[in-house]
Amino acid sequence: MNGLGIEQYAIFALLTALMGWYMLADMGIGLSLQNNISKRRAQNHPYDDYITATLSIAIFLLFFTILVLYFASPYLAPTYLKQFVQLDDAAKVQLFFITGALFIGAAIGGISYKIWYAEQKGYFANILPAAGSLIGYVGIMFVNDSELPNKLLLSLIVFLAPSALLPLVAVVLQGIKHIKNSYGKLTPDIFTTSIKQALNFWFLLLITSMSLQIDYLVISQFLKAEDIVVYNLSTRISWFILFLYVSALTALWPIFSEAIAQNNWALVKSLTKKYLGFGLVFAFTCSLLLVWLMPIAVRFLAPNETIIIPVMFILLLGIYQVLRVWTDTFTMILQSMSDLKPLWIVGPFQAILSITLQWHLAQSMGLYGIILGNILSFALTSAWFLPRAVMRHYKNSTV
Repeated sequence: MNGLGIEQYAIFALLTALMGWYMLADMGIGLSLQNNISKRRAQNHPYDDYITATLSIAIFLLFFTILVLYFASPYLAPTYLKQFVQLDDAAKVQLFFITGALFIGAAIGGISYKIWYAEQKGYFANILPAAGSLIGYVGIMFVNDSELPNKLLLSLIVFLAPSALLPLVAVVLQGIKHIKNSYGKLTPDIFTTSIKQALNFWFLLLITSMSLQIDYLVISQFLKAEDIVVYNLSTRISWFILFLYVSALTALWPIFSEAIAQNNWALVKSLTKKYLGFGLVFAFTCSLLLVWLMPIAVRFLAPNETIIIPVMFILLLGIYQVLRVWTDTFTMILQSMSDLKPLWIVGPFQAILSITLQWHLAQSMGLYGIILGNILSFALTSAWFLPRAVMRHYKNSTV
């Protein structure tokens, strides 16, 4: 923000906020691989063939999705960045395409994280993104202190490129490691199974994105640059709480997959109570602390700007965090056993509610309308439906 100013930082925020949509570029193949590895590990069987098949599909997806983005950018960029009249359409397309291509690289490279999580080496899957972010931060500092032209484009490149290239290198090295052991083992069934499971995950992720990632699409159409900055700063600080809990859930996923494959529901129940209890208390406590700490954090992050984040908005973010901790836990359990039917049922209803509520409330309530739309869409759907689905599995396992 110090290097770009409010207006250009708002563009930076809007473009980087599209990450969740670009994570769909792997078409769910990473999650499919993670579950298949966990099942093979539970049976003490090798899984090199699944990794080789998945990475073959991933190479195709990398080039195909970037090609689609290239032709779609001239249509999408001017609409998404329509509030910023100081940029011509050519500049908007360039920024949109380069940002998207780097995010697609990160999405395909992210398959490496799924492999590490399935092998219960989640520390690698946390260290590498942290390293990418740190390198990106150093890059941003360099661009800010330089006299280089087009700082917005350079900031996007230096910030996002490490997070794209590091996992891509990692996934190539993993492929080299496993490809030798998969000679003669690859069959059409491996590809068919992987693609079928992946598409199920992908359609589910698409529906989820329509619920969780719609906010910035709505914001881009209705809010001013100053409000975009307020929303971006407050949500990024607040959602760091959720990131910590989701990281723990991601590490638990393969443990749950193996436990469910062995019908060890006692372990599943015990871990669910433990982590859910901790997550709810953690989210609630951190949200209250943010009422006091948010102004300090904003002054630290944007010392040259006068940005005020209302207390009521911080409290609403806290309610949203608690709801996310609750629903994300049960979502992970269902995904770990590859039972996506409950998510398929509730997902479209939540997506429709989320889009409708945010679109209408944002026009009359601004920032508050976005977060209220999110809260209501969860409370009316996933928050009660998903726990019931998990409990049904538990009761059937004990019969």
